[in-house]
Amino acid sequence: MTQTYKVIGMTCTHCAGTVETALKTVPGVEQASVKYIRKEATIQGDADPQALKQAVQAAGYDLQTP
Repeated sequence: MTQTYKVIGMTCTHCAGTVETALKTVPGVEQASVKYIRKEATIQGDADPQALKQAVQAAGYDLQTP
């Protein structure tokens, strides 16, 4: 399953890399890709949206989850 979320608080490509690294630590994430320009994170796998949000918040950003 592929999920796409809006990322809040990114101001540069380094931020996108930080968010991507945080997402990849969440159980169930098979692949994560963050696009700074689009302010989006695309996740493949069956990770819990709340766990994704918590990981991104721990990195200093926010994730809009359904």
